[in-house]
Amino acid sequence: MCNPRKVMIHVNKTIEEAWRQTLTEEATVNGLLTQEAEISCEIKLAEEMGGAALTMLEQVLAGEFAEFAAWSQDSAGNFYRELDDITLVYEPEKQQFVMRVRLEEMISAKSQAAAEICQVTTGTIAFTAIGYYYDDGWKGRTEKSALQEASEQAEIRFEYALAELKKEQHESVASAKLRVVLKDEALVTAEQRLEEKRETMRLELRHQLQAKLALQQKNAFYEINRAVGETYRQTLCRLVLENGGRIISDRQSGSVIDLELEI
Repeated sequence: MCNPRKVMIHVNKTIEEAWRQTLTEEATVNGLLTQEAEISCEIKLAEEMGGAALTMLEQVLAGEFAEFAAWSQDSAGNFYRELDDITLVYEPEKQQFVMRVRLEEMISAKSQAAAEICQVTTGTIAFTAIGYYYDDGWKGRTEKSALQEASEQAEIRFEYALAELKKEQHESVASAKLRVVLKDEALVTAEQRLEEKRETMRLELRHQLQAKLALQQKNAFYEINRAVGETYRQTLCRLVLENGGRIISDRQSGSVIDLELEI
């Protein structure tokens, strides 16, 4: 065995290569879908007991009587109470109770647009690929194998250098314009898909709303009956006292009110 010898392949090539590239642009759009449903229940207190009963109902809901916990009140003067999945509202102006349920769902849609464009790469690739061998062919390292080794190395390095050269090339004006077109195309398609998904989700949310209202109706009517019952009780007591009568007994068991009055 002696010192290894070299086989060198020198590459110095000017590149002017046209090639096709697929450009891809992606767009994602998001939206909040909101669905609401309600059931209203008109109260006939004014017809049965006069306007004083309506005023009393507001006092009851405002928590002016220790026997009845106050409802919350918004800036418009409406009273409301949260009941699990629904909101029970009393609207003084309309003299009605309303069961409301609201669902929100964040939805999104994605789309891609792609097109081919011809690109041109220019530049110079220069390097030296080396293979080693021994005169006695030690460990199979012959001049032929060294040449094969240098050739394979040169091919790999050339492909790598060409890929790097392509990366370094500034994007052409045509390519930049195409990307804008593709982005707009992807956005339009994504928005169309979002609208399709929105229509599908509307139906699903509508069914969910109806199910929640049906499930909570019993609890809502119980709360309404409690409020109206307390209003009847307080209104009757006040009318009796204002007209010189007296309250002999005033008992309440659950939703049952037992009043004994003397007028």
